[in-house]
Parts: sequence; C-alpha cells; structure tokens
Amino acid sequence: MASTHGGERRRRIAAVTALTAAGLLLWPGTTHAADVTTTPTEARQGDAVRLEFSVAEERAGTKTTQVEIRLPADAPIAEVYPMSVDGWAPRISSRDLDKPVAGIHSSGVSTVTTAVTWVRVGDSGPGPARLALSMGPLPQVERLTFEVVQTYADGTVVRWADATGAHRAPTLTLLPAAPGAAGPAAPR
Repeated sequence: MASTHGGERRRRIAAVTALTAAGLLLWPGTTHAADVTTTPTEARQGDAVRLEFSVAEERAGTKTTQVEIRLPADAPIAEVYPMSVDGWAPRISSRDLDKPVAGIHSSGVSTVTTAVTWVRVGDSGPGPARLALSMGPLPQVERLTFEVVQTYADGTVVRWADATGAHRAPTLTLLPAAPGAAGPAAPR
C-alpha cells in the first residue's frame, strides 16, 4: 500500500511540474509583453510637460543602441528639450515652419523639433531605457502620437508606430486647457 500511495504522489508532482512548465513555456514572452510607454499618459493643452518614454529591451542577447522619438508633424510643439539621462546622448532634428507657433519663452517660434535621437554612449544599466523630454506649450489637439524607432546592436530595427497590435506607438492624451488658463502667447 505504501508503494501505491508513493507512486500516486510522484504522479501528482510530475503532473503539477509538467503543467507549470507548460504554462511558463506558453506564457507570452517579452517580445509580446513589451511596449513603449509614456509617463504621464495625459496632460492639458497649452501646458508644458516632462514626458518620460520607457523603451523596453525586448530582444535577448543584444542591447538597444539608439532610440529615435519622432514628434507629430501635424501638431508642432514650439519647445522640446531633451533631459539628461545617464548613458544616453540626444541628437535633435528640426524643421522650419511656414507659420510660427507660440512658445513658452517666445511669442513666435519658427523652427521646431521633429525628432530626438538618443544614442547609447555607455552602460545605462539593466532594464528599459527611460528617456525624458520637456516640451510645451502642448498643441490644441486631443492626442499626440509619437513614433519610436528602436535600433539594436545586431542591426535589428523595431518601429513602434502602430495604432494597435504588437508595436503600438505611445500616445499622450491632451485634455482641454484648465478654465481660466492664459495659454501660450499669440505669435507676433
């Protein structure tokens, strides 16, 4: 009787072990669970915001060497400033506007940032890259969508540009300006 009870116990342990292993193998891997996210997820039109992009390392065995954050072309933001991030150096791309937009520090800004490309310059440590931009005043639109292009050391390029699916572009929801807010100055 003792050997039958012991055999039943071993079968149950084996079954639990097999189920646990199958669950771990079938669980979505980091390639499916990773996203590029922003903090905060919402802000007010006309305000300035410090927006942090969290970009996960989704490929095992290789590191991200570059992250390009493209700002929306149809909703220019007058002032965009990359914040200091250990292990990363920013490069700014810009364009001239036909019609100036109101800025925080100027009533009319005619050259705006189109993209900030962060290049890894050292060991930024484990975990996702946390890259911050201060920007404003935020335009009078409902949502800003940022295309993110992530480049790995092995040459793989991942574009976070989809509205849905595995590589969704990060968005910032813009709420109406606060009642009584002065808003940006009109361009001269």
